[in-house]
Order: sequence, then structure tokens, then C-alpha cells
Amino acid sequence: MMIRANLMDLYNEQAILDHFDTQSLLKNLMESKEVNAQAKKVKRGQELISEGESTDYVYYMTSGIASIKKGTNTFGFIGAGQFVGFDTLFLNESSTYTIRTRETCELYVFDRLEVMEYLFSLQEGWIFFYLVEKEESQRLLKYQHFMRLKGVARLDAMLQDLADTFGIEEDVIVLPKCFSKQCVADYTNFSLNTLASLIKELRREGFLAPAIKDSFFCLSK
Repeated sequence: MMIRANLMDLYNEQAILDHFDTQSLLKNLMESKEVNAQAKKVKRGQELISEGESTDYVYYMTSGIASIKKGTNTFGFIGAGQFVGFDTLFLNESSTYTIRTRETCELYVFDRLEVMEYLFSLQEGWIFFYLVEKEESQRLLKYQHFMRLKGVARLDAMLQDLADTFGIEEDVIVLPKCFSKQCVADYTNFSLNTLASLIKELRREGFLAPAIKDSFFCLSK
């Protein structure tokens, strides 16, 4: 703890964000002779990590979308540019959630022990843990905030957040087709009937545009 405190004195928050982000970590891992990376394509509906089980791997998403689920509750999504599996890196403890691909994903697969040993060899290796843990905490806090909202306000906020992260800009902002009505109902914690009523209201207000092609959720600009 003393070493960590002394190191923290060397870096302010902005310096950490500038020099120790996930892209820097990926670059370091890919360039390390001690760490082997395997490129892999995973089909839709596959579990990368299972709740209650340990894993021998750490993943980095290069494309695609995966859901984060605890029990039957979906509380977030992971996309390109994010690591998966850091929560079990130290002791290989059982995961507290399930990561399941929502569409075909391309990713790098790393051996958990190789990543752990590499980070321990760096003076600032703990900073990468700090950033990944912070990202996970922020995701959970954001979801808790959404759950305090009611009805249209909750659906509005959660769809806007998904659009900011995963939306594809056309004439409207289109959510990828993996965000089906059932997927969004699970995420927003609404029944399908309640969701359908709220969607009608958001379309009347002009927030949601009519569905196009295979994509059900289209947000007006």
C-alpha cells in the first residue's frame, strides 16, 4: 500500500488517463515477448466468462458487442476497445457476472497468468488495474442511476447512452440490430408490454424514429 501511495504521488489523474489507458495496455501486451496474443472470432451467443466460474483468459474486444449479466439481470454492454476478465486476474476467483456475445465478436485472447506476471513486472502496472476497476465501478454506478429513473425518463436515458456508445449515424442514429426489444427490455428492467407502451410515447415525442431494416431502435438527431 505504501508503494502504491508513493506512486500515486507521481501521477495526477490526467497523467494517468493520458498515459495508462486501455490502448496503451494493449500496445504493451502486444509488444511484450512474455505475453502471447491469439486473434479469435467468436459467434453470437457464446459465453466468454461465466458467472460463478474462474477463467484462465483475459480478452480484448476489437469488434462486436457483448452483454454483462448477473443472474437474469443485464446491467451493461462491452464493445470494441475494452478488456474483459480483469476482475479475476489476481487470484483467478470466480467471476461475479457473465459476459455473452450479442453478435459475432473479434477479440484477442491472452493467458491470464502471462498478463498478471507482465503487469507485476512494471513499476506502474497497478495503474492499469486501477483504470479497469474504475471503469467497471462507473458502469455499475451509471446503471444504478438509470434504475432510479421512472418510465419514459429511464428508457430515454438508457437508449441515449447506448446510442452514444454504439449508435451508427445515418439519417437517424441506429442501434445495432443486436439491441432487440427483448435485449432492451432486459437492460431497462421493463416488461415487453411496458416497453412497447414507452416506445410509442417516445415516438410521439419524436425521440424515436420508425424502425428501419433490421434495426428496431432508431433515435432522431
